[in-house]
Amino acid sequence: MIRTGVSAAHAGYRGMKRSTRMSIIAGVAVFLTLVSGVSFAAWTASSTKTATAATGAVALTSATTAGASTITALGPYTYTATNQTVAKPITVRNTGSVDASVTSVTISRTGTLAGNQVAVKFWVGTSSACAATTPVVSSTLAGGTVSLSTLNISLASTGSAILCTSTTFTGSMTTQAGLTTTATYAINSSAGTNWNTTDSLSAANRSFTQDIFKTTVPNQPTNIQCTNGSDSNNVTLAWTTPSGFTTPNGGYNIYYNGSLIGNVTTTTVGLTGSGVSGTVTIRAVASDGTESLDSSEVPLEPRSYNRWGQGSGLACG
Repeated sequence: MIRTGVSAAHAGYRGMKRSTRMSIIAGVAVFLTLVSGVSFAAWTASSTKTATAATGAVALTSATTAGASTITALGPYTYTATNQTVAKPITVRNTGSVDASVTSVTISRTGTLAGNQVAVKFWVGTSSACAATTPVVSSTLAGGTVSLSTLNISLASTGSAILCTSTTFTGSMTTQAGLTTTATYAINSSAGTNWNTTDSLSAANRSFTQDIFKTTVPNQPTNIQCTNGSDSNNVTLAWTTPSGFTTPNGGYNIYYNGSLIGNVTTTTVGLTGSGVSGTVTIRAVASDGTESLDSSEVPLEPRSYNRWGQGSGLACG
């Protein structure tokens, strides 16, 4: 009886162990199934990302299809007046195999002219004429990265767009005279959130130099000739352009007996008067108003006198 009971109890224990083992095995099977599913999903995502990266490329250039750089068209340039502007089209070409967007331009500069003296604007051009459109992104040559995202420039693979840019000198011609700066643009673009690229051209082909005109005291006009006019009240003066006197300049100031009577931009002037005597001198004028020394004097006198000694008309002396 006892033996039979023991056998029965042992048999029950063995049966319970079998049941427990089955439960554990079933649990392991479920666990392995879940782990296998997670592992497969992660492998699939990784595989897709690798395949995409391997088949695409993002690249950008600011050269034309013929290879000519376009940013360099902004210089060399000499400003001859405050608020003078130069505007040029920049070709932006997507040389990659995926679509991309122009995101920003990074500006760096060197030289004696401070970057904040030159204002910069960017806008999308509809042609190389760069007619004004909106929106416009404004900055200066002071440097840094300027966002162009508001311009919404999208480039299809192998596509291109025109990014118009202008530079304007806003400083003082007198204070900044003779100063110069060399600026370098780096156009940046991106595809998605992870792929970014910068203009592939060398820095030399993305740079331009601008300077501020510096005046010097001009030489005085020479070889002055005076000719009587057909009208008895008129004479004409003509002279030779002084050496080194080139544009930009402020023309020539005409003085009669030491008083300024006018300014001309040519090398001739007509004078009208009657019954006067005196001398005329001429001074060359630089763009900032600096005058040369007086030319040689040209005497003027009445062309005729009446019997009472009163003069009339105008003649070269």
